[in-house]
Amino acid sequence: MEKKKQRLIKWVLLILTLIALLVFMFLFYTTFRQARAIIKTQNEYNPADTCLYHIIITGTYENQSFLTELYKGAASLEQSYNAVVDLHVPDSQAGTASLQDLIDYCSFLNADGIIAYIDSPDDTPLLLQRNDEPLIPFITTGQFSPNLEQISYVGVNYWEMGKRVADEITSLIPQGGNVYIISDSISTNTTNLISSVQRTLQDSPQIHFSVIEEIPQSFTLESNSNIFISLAEDDTIMSAQQLSELFPAYSYKLLGFGGNEVCQLYLQKGFITELFSLDPERIGKAAIQELFEYRNRGYANSYVTAEVKITRAEK
Repeated sequence: MEKKKQRLIKWVLLILTLIALLVFMFLFYTTFRQARAIIKTQNEYNPADTCLYHIIITGTYENQSFLTELYKGAASLEQSYNAVVDLHVPDSQAGTASLQDLIDYCSFLNADGIIAYIDSPDDTPLLLQRNDEPLIPFITTGQFSPNLEQISYVGVNYWEMGKRVADEITSLIPQGGNVYIISDSISTNTTNLISSVQRTLQDSPQIHFSVIEEIPQSFTLESNSNIFISLAEDDTIMSAQQLSELFPAYSYKLLGFGGNEVCQLYLQKGFITELFSLDPERIGKAAIQELFEYRNRGYANSYVTAEVKITRAEK
C-alpha cells in the first residue's frame, strides 16, 4: 500500500513538473516574440523621425478620392528622398475650405513643397512666402492654370487624349451614329482635344460629329446610337443628370472626364458609360520626382504628361 502511495506521488510530481515546464516554455516564447516585434518596430524606417523635407498634398473635398490615391504614389518615394509626405484635404463637404485657405495652411506650416489639385484654369491661388526661402516649390495637377507660379504641372497631353477618346467612340458605335461633344470653352486644351477627335474620326465617315455648347430641353435623338462627351468634371456631372431626365438609357452613352466622388457614383449607377481620368498614383510619383529635381538642380520639367486611365461602367 505504501509503495502504491509513493508511486502515485511520483506521478503527480512528474505531471506537475511537466506542466510547469510547458508554462515556462510558453511564457519564454511569448516574451521572445514580443521582444522581436519591439526591435523590428524600432528598426523600421520612420520618415517623421528622420526626414529632412516636409511635402504637403492638398485640394478640395470634391477631389478627396483622387488625392488619396495621389498621396499613396508620392508617399511610396518618401524614403528615397528622405521626406515625409502629408495629405491635407477636408474630411467632409461641411468642412470644405477654399483652395486658397488650404494653400495658406500649407504655407503656414513652412512646407518644403506643395502639390495641389487645381479645379479650374481660372484658379490662381497665391503662395505665401516661406520664412527662410523666397518661394515654396509648387506643383499642380488637375486643370492647368497658366497664371500660377508653379514649377511644374503634371497633366494630360490633350492631343493624345483626343485620339484615345476617338478610339473609344469607334469601339462603342462601330456601325456608326452621332457624337456630340458638349463644350462652351475656347481654351487651347479643349481646342486641341476636339481637333484630335475630329481628325481621328475622319477615317470613320459613318460617325457624325458635332460640337454643342449645352443640351437644350428640346433636343431630340435621331437614332439609338448616340454618344455625348463632356470635357470637364462639373460638365460631366451636369450632363449625366440632364441626359438621364431627357432620354431612355438605351438611346445614348455618356463619356465623361473626372474622377471625383460624384462622377464615380454616377458611373456605378450607369448614368456615365466611361470616365477618363488620370492615374493618380503615377502623378504622385512624378510630382515628387519633379519637386526634388527642382530642389536639387534648380529646375524641373514645366509640363509632365500623365497617363490617362479609362474606367468603364459595369454592364
